[in-house]
Amino acid sequence: MKQIRIFLFALLCTFLALPAMAQEGKGIQFFKGTFAQALAKAKAEGKPLFVDFYAVWCGPCKKMEKQIFTQPEVGEYFNKHFVALQLDAEKPENVDVAKTYKVEAFPTLGIFDGEGKALSINVGYMNAQELMAMAKTAVGEVKGFEQLYKEYRQNPNDLTIQQDLLTLAPQFLTTQDGMDAEKWVVRVRKIYQAYIEKKMSDNSLINRKDYVIIGYLGGDDEESTYRLVDYISNNMDAWMAAVGEPAAYYVVEKNDERMLKLVKKGDESYKTYLEKIRTDYKKAYDVIKFTSATPYDKSRDYYNALFAIYKNKDVAQYLKLMRQYLATLGADANAADYAMAAQSLYYAAGNKLSAADHEQAIEWLKMAIPSEKVLMNKINYLVMVGDSYRELKKYSEAEQYYKQAYGESLQMGGELQQAQQMIQASVLHKLSTLELLMR
Repeated sequence: MKQIRIFLFALLCTFLALPAMAQEGKGIQFFKGTFAQALAKAKAEGKPLFVDFYAVWCGPCKKMEKQIFTQPEVGEYFNKHFVALQLDAEKPENVDVAKTYKVEAFPTLGIFDGEGKALSINVGYMNAQELMAMAKTAVGEVKGFEQLYKEYRQNPNDLTIQQDLLTLAPQFLTTQDGMDAEKWVVRVRKIYQAYIEKKMSDNSLINRKDYVIIGYLGGDDEESTYRLVDYISNNMDAWMAAVGEPAAYYVVEKNDERMLKLVKKGDESYKTYLEKIRTDYKKAYDVIKFTSATPYDKSRDYYNALFAIYKNKDVAQYLKLMRQYLATLGADANAADYAMAAQSLYYAAGNKLSAADHEQAIEWLKMAIPSEKVLMNKINYLVMVGDSYRELKKYSEAEQYYKQAYGESLQMGGELQQAQQMIQASVLHKLSTLELLMR
């Protein structure tokens, strides 16, 4: 009787475990072992090696593990064509491998041949379609970059080939080093420029695939970038229909960058592009919604304030206009707005700040700190407050903010470890100097 009970218990456990085992078998079956062992296995089986470089704290990594790697179609394809490995890139035993392949962000998804040569490397989250395209390209089911480049050389006017080539270019370039990398960057940039100009001229550029290409490869040449800005702006309705609001934000981002650059140079022509916010680029800027200000009002006050301090070093005028800017924003003002107001004051005026100026900077930074989500920014703001209190000879307050900055830095780690050490060394130096002043 006892044996029967044991048998039944074991049988029950087996059946209870079956759903979990079935679930596990749906997705990618990752090899358990080291990178070297996985590479040897891939070489022996004549397959490429797929590696998911991750970090335990990485949100997108966890999302891919739960939602992408577990999909039956993904699992079936990868289990058939690859040896797959998940590698915690921050573990001591994996650091050298991560450095070899320049893994600096997570997730990084790499495909390697049996000798360890990178065939494809992608940085960032990928959906199932993107991951499958990467895999099929690596095994030759879909044309790879080098094959497409050969076809391009044979058919230099074929825009479809160029589109496919430029789509794959970012991934391909990440696998190149040294002189090879420089060579391919020059080639890709040349192809990209000619491609964009051609498709603008025949009005065939307005589509999602080309917008993605622009996002990855555009921006190196200012003149061509600004022509593209005008092209998108002049065809905003069609672009919005094709890709949505990102088209508008592209115009806004590039025009803002242009104005900021001119302002910092003390070039009054920024006003030309400021005016475009309510004329040529109005449709783009209207995508941005403010409660109590128009995009033009916001930009006018902001860039006029910056021009006052960068061109004329007129701190009083800067403070007047920046207060006006923040008042105009009202409830729309966020941490970045207040921090920017203080940072621009520090950078442009430097040691010319009065006690009242420092008090104003402190006030703005204290508005920014509580709602700042980016840890590095928050630490920077805390240090700046400490610096201003030190200049005001309010040493106990300075000490308080330096110590808070050091405390926040303790949350850093992982890929930020080196930055953490530098920040902590800097803050400790400030505290040591402050200790001498307090004696």
